[in-house]
Amino acid sequence: MESVYYTSTATILGDVGIVWRRKDGGATVMRIFLPAEGEGTDDLVQRSFPRAVRRSHRAIHQLCRSIQGLRAARDVTFSEKILDMKVCGEFQRRVLNHVMRIPRGRVSTYGRLAEKSRASRGARAVGNSLAMNPYPLIIPCHRVIRSDGSLGGFGGGLKMKKDLLLMEGITFDAKGKVLAKFLC
Repeated sequence: MESVYYTSTATILGDVGIVWRRKDGGATVMRIFLPAEGEGTDDLVQRSFPRAVRRSHRAIHQLCRSIQGLRAARDVTFSEKILDMKVCGEFQRRVLNHVMRIPRGRVSTYGRLAEKSRASRGARAVGNSLAMNPYPLIIPCHRVIRSDGSLGGFGGGLKMKKDLLLMEGITFDAKGKVLAKFLC
């Protein structure tokens, strides 16, 4: 049986858990856990990966530093190579690949991603794929909104989604909708 490890890193959002395994002398990320109100990161990880052992790795340590850099308003880029994309289905991988290309400080809509992912009229399917995104923050699903500019959903909650967008310089109108000038 393959060993599974995890580490956590303190962020402005709270503790973020990273579950990973060894691969070819390096590390590959299996899942990212966002902080949840009333539940510790260790508990979240252990519920889904009960045999995970707390440990770090040079590549995971660097990933933690990059995640922490999000709060410093730096344009942090993450490499897809560290992610174990085999945990995702084909359609979800297509969606997540498009989301990875949404630049910091910009947003797209569920509908636009559906078109790019060859699922015309599939905004709901895109939303479902993003709801199951195993790599939030690394694959920035918080940058996807509804076509009317409202936030839609987010695994870390709408407050966290809005906070992440604000950290990226995105602003909102009086009704809490993302301004159209941020759409890509």
